[in-house]
Amino acid sequence: MVSILVARGLVIPVCLVWAGEVVSSLFTDGHTLKILTLAGTANYPYLDAPIDALKRKAGNVTYYATDSFPSGLTAAAGDVAIVFINSDSGENQDTVEGNNGDRSSSGLYAWHNGDALVEAAAALYSTVIVVVHTVGPIIVENWIDLPSVKALVFAHLPGQEAGDSLTDILFGDYSPSGHLPYSIPHAESDYPSSVSLVGFEFFQVQDTFSEGLYIDYRYLNKHSIAPRYAFGHGLSYTTFGRSSVTITAVTALSSTPPERPAKGTTPTYSTAIPPASEVAWPTGFDKIWRYLYPYLDDPESISSTGTFSYPTGYQTTPQPDPPAGGDHGGNPALWDVMFTLSVNVTNTGSVAGKDVVMLFVQYPSDNPWDTPIIQLRAFEKTATLGVGGSEVVTLNITRKDVSIWDVVSQNWIIPVSSSEPFLFWIGDSSANLTLACESLSKTCSDGRPSPV
Repeated sequence: MVSILVARGLVIPVCLVWAGEVVSSLFTDGHTLKILTLAGTANYPYLDAPIDALKRKAGNVTYYATDSFPSGLTAAAGDVAIVFINSDSGENQDTVEGNNGDRSSSGLYAWHNGDALVEAAAALYSTVIVVVHTVGPIIVENWIDLPSVKALVFAHLPGQEAGDSLTDILFGDYSPSGHLPYSIPHAESDYPSSVSLVGFEFFQVQDTFSEGLYIDYRYLNKHSIAPRYAFGHGLSYTTFGRSSVTITAVTALSSTPPERPAKGTTPTYSTAIPPASEVAWPTGFDKIWRYLYPYLDDPESISSTGTFSYPTGYQTTPQPDPPAGGDHGGNPALWDVMFTLSVNVTNTGSVAGKDVVMLFVQYPSDNPWDTPIIQLRAFEKTATLGVGGSEVVTLNITRKDVSIWDVVSQNWIIPVSSSEPFLFWIGDSSANLTLACESLSKTCSDGRPSPV
């Protein structure tokens, strides 16, 4: 579950109890709670809907299911409006409310007039909480800075526990600890051009991946574009301090991995031709268009005589083992731990909560490959820490984490430098990197200027 509250321009992920006491008092001291929602549907074993959970928590709830702001509403001092908006998507050739494949019609804005609904609520109510059910980032610029919008919860697709998962955060029962799995930009044009790709050929989006590694925060950092909320951003109802960070070299760096294991023996298979009935279409079978099935239209044409004609360029002579292979996921040495970093996390706030520690890698400045400024390579979440509680978080960096795929040698290469170190940055988002460790000196420090 990942939910994010945005309070007074700050983003707070799910499990964070920001302003919990304030919000809870607004819901329980007799003020009216009005809820505006945009409908959605799914098949669940059961559904604990947000409206049901809110009614269990608050005694005075008025509910509207509408895409436009109801007329004739009045707001008493202290009333709270919760506005639910959403952004769904199509799926391949399936069109959902004018959006085929992805959000080709609505772009990255809320569906169903969602932005206007928030703006209308913010014009009437002094306290508005926006809950977003979405498949990905949406643009929030039309209303995020309105003074009445006090919090934003990115609930994403919460499933059958949508109700309690929301009220647990809004009423302060739990402190949010979720973090954004993407950046939220100021405008769709802040993203690479492929985000707007809607061209189809044979019902498939054609993407040449010309942006390479530069997607989301890696693209934004490269072009010095500041997002509204950074990748990994998330707040908590409490605060955390990180200290006593250390780095330990586990395996010596080498440019290429150790030699891969040799291939095993080639399996042998029966060459017997199966009966035609085994590969014929079952009687009455309901085919789904464009799916591939293991049946033949003319099974009687199968023959064991003749020589198979291999496609042009196909070789039957065994070739040398690819150096990057050797097992599931490639050469097993790619998963060797090269460095271990440890950091002490302390709950410095006034309520219990969990912290998330993220580790980003910055390659040596003299490496000849084109690499993003920083790349997320590891993250861990603490257990629930009571007030003043601490936990040592350990993060491992593998060979693959510091390697670059070289298309010429077809292998994973570490850009080893004798003078320029790898920098390992620790923080809680791509825009909040507070601690740094060097691979060469094995020293760590805080206060170092952030690379982004």
